[in-house]
Amino acid sequence: MRLSVISTLLTGFLLFPSANSFGLLLETGAEQEQIGQGSNSIAVESQTASSVSKSAEIKTLIQTAIKDSPQPLSGSVILLEQGKPQLELQKGEGINQDSRFVMASLSKQITATLVLQALDTGKLDLNQTLNHYLFGDLDVEARGLKATEAATNTSVLNPSRYDTRITLHQLLTHTSGVDKLGKANRFEPGSQFEYSNLGYSLLGQVLEKINQQSFAKQVAQFATRYQLNGLSAELGSIEAIHAKVPSLAVGLQESEVIAPADLVLDEALLPAGGLITSAPTYAAFQHLLHSGKLLSTESYQRMTTAYTGIQFLWPNMRYGYGVRINKDDGLVEYSHTGYVSGYMSMTLHYPEFNLDLVMLENLSLNLNDRNRVFELHNQIRQVIRSQLLRAKASDV
Repeated sequence: MRLSVISTLLTGFLLFPSANSFGLLLETGAEQEQIGQGSNSIAVESQTASSVSKSAEIKTLIQTAIKDSPQPLSGSVILLEQGKPQLELQKGEGINQDSRFVMASLSKQITATLVLQALDTGKLDLNQTLNHYLFGDLDVEARGLKATEAATNTSVLNPSRYDTRITLHQLLTHTSGVDKLGKANRFEPGSQFEYSNLGYSLLGQVLEKINQQSFAKQVAQFATRYQLNGLSAELGSIEAIHAKVPSLAVGLQESEVIAPADLVLDEALLPAGGLITSAPTYAAFQHLLHSGKLLSTESYQRMTTAYTGIQFLWPNMRYGYGVRINKDDGLVEYSHTGYVSGYMSMTLHYPEFNLDLVMLENLSLNLNDRNRVFELHNQIRQVIRSQLLRAKASDV
């Protein structure tokens, strides 16, 4: 299928502005609205007339940006305000409200949440070493030796160990410099930022060790506990998974032609970029996370603390635990993006306005032009930021 006929593939532009398909029970009262997931109920303030106007304008501008984009899109977009869907949009052959996608690096937010939940239950110490949890090295109780003390020792290459100085905190923030087992570290742990899928894969292994359970099963239990019914961890080729999970949109890769991606999901990829979700389900996860329903106040603060500066397409970005952070112009933004063969993704959260956007796609554009690949993401982000900054200015 050549690029000239992409428009034939990406037919069926759908808009669903109602909340019915989101799967949340909405009960409106005189003073507040209750947005519930099973027994988990979240109280939010009623929308004001200005709030409704702002979200309506953002919805219209997002719709226009997608409609006018020169880049092909096949996927699902959802915009939430105060946990309520303001826009649900699907575009592409066979894409509907229930379609699931490989979420790519948005998986890291799930993994970071599971790690911080383990911290909240006392199972983890983020300043302890990776080798301690994987191999029993540096037994804290028996020897009282923390990674901060180990860091003063000279790191000796051991073919059966990772760098002795690497901590869980450094894995979460992409500052570990970790390389494959037995290889020298890429740099001194904690000294710089380098995005690492391996680091998050290792966090998945740590979770398996401390919980004595596969990462996939932990994700399944997490999904059941919080009624995130579109979230799962699957293994195998996309073709095989699609046969088992028909709602999974088959990933397409753009090169000289558009063709099904050859992506295979394995245990190593799951924590870093291999989890599967629908847009409404991931939006529900985002709302629970940022409403304080998943983590303690202390752990949420840890997640959203900017620990290190990063180089990214968007300027002035910093990184917390599984989240990118930007505070330009006084507007706090928590975000992440993702790309694997056949799938792209983006999530944005603006705490001051309790506004969330989730965008999942089953067409990954050719990486020979990165600006083109992420052009629509950039446009949608800019649309939202400009409207929110305008709202902030009008409130002064």
